[in-house]
Amino acid sequence: MKLWLVCFLILFFGAETAQWLGHLPWVGGLQLSLPLTVIGGVGLAIASNYRRWPSLGTLPAKPEPPPAPNPPVPPASPRPTPRRKADTISFEIKKPQPKG
Repeated sequence: MKLWLVCFLILFFGAETAQWLGHLPWVGGLQLSLPLTVIGGVGLAIASNYRRWPSLGTLPAKPEPPPAPNPPVPPASPRPTPRRKADTISFEIKKPQPKG
C-alpha cells in the first residue's frame, strides 16, 4: 500500500510539474505526454510486480546437486482389499441380543 501511494504521488507531482513547465515560454513547444505515459506504465508495472521479485541481496550460495537416481524397485504384490457385502454401507448395525 505504501508503494502504491509513493508511486501515485511521484506520478502526480511529475505530471503537475510537466504541466507547469509547459506554460513556460521556452518549453512551450516540448511534448511530454508520451514520455510521461511511458514512465507511468513502467512505474505501474514495477509496482504491480514488486512482491514477486526476489530481494537482490539474497542469492543462493551454491546450486543444489541434482537428486541421485533411484534404484529400480520390484513391483509390489497387490494388497488384499477388505471384502464387504454388496448391499451394506461402511458399517453394520446389529440388534441387541436378549439376555437370558
